[in-house]
Amino acid sequence: MLTAEKMHLVLTAEDGRSLVPAHHSVALAAAALADLRQAGVADLGETAGVDRARVTVVSAGTTDHPVLDALLPEADTLSGEKVAAVVGKGRPRARKPVVAHLTETGELEEHKALLNTRHVPTSPTARQQILDRLSRVLTEGGDPCDEDLLLLGILHRLNVARHLLPQAREEEASRREFTRRLERLTRDDLLVQSVGRAVDLTSATAAATAVQHG
Repeated sequence: MLTAEKMHLVLTAEDGRSLVPAHHSVALAAAALADLRQAGVADLGETAGVDRARVTVVSAGTTDHPVLDALLPEADTLSGEKVAAVVGKGRPRARKPVVAHLTETGELEEHKALLNTRHVPTSPTARQQILDRLSRVLTEGGDPCDEDLLLLGILHRLNVARHLLPQAREEEASRREFTRRLERLTRDDLLVQSVGRAVDLTSATAAATAVQHG
């Protein structure tokens, strides 16, 4: 399962609604870029830092994965763009192909009601397995893979890690350590930083709007 698919399942509630509707596309974009990097399609220039890192498409042709192949035309248009800016715009737009493939593989099913269509998880199993693994990374340490750190970092920056992972239900002192550990593990990841910037920008914009209308 692609990182973008795991990200979508984790952020999707039992009724098919997103837990983070304002930033769902941002989270999927970051995860999709990680998948494109893993597939050898794109280089993200991590060594340049979040202020300068740019997307570079380094491979042509198909990947033999329907989600990634659906993203290739848009990925080509992103080459040369700053990673943080691309993620902030929710690009590449991964939700449609991710939902289509998860529906095809039986992880989601389409529910129609009047003019509203939702894609609802068919079982909590896959989602819970992902969350259980992330919980073990935090509680047992070990050697987490890059995907673990990316998923944890994005959940942290979206402010839903406490809600989704068991450590969130512990006492206040443990919660503070939980947050510090997440920060230590994920703060250097370029894509996590890019998601954080997008969230911060949205918060700042909302605060400015509230002041103007206050």
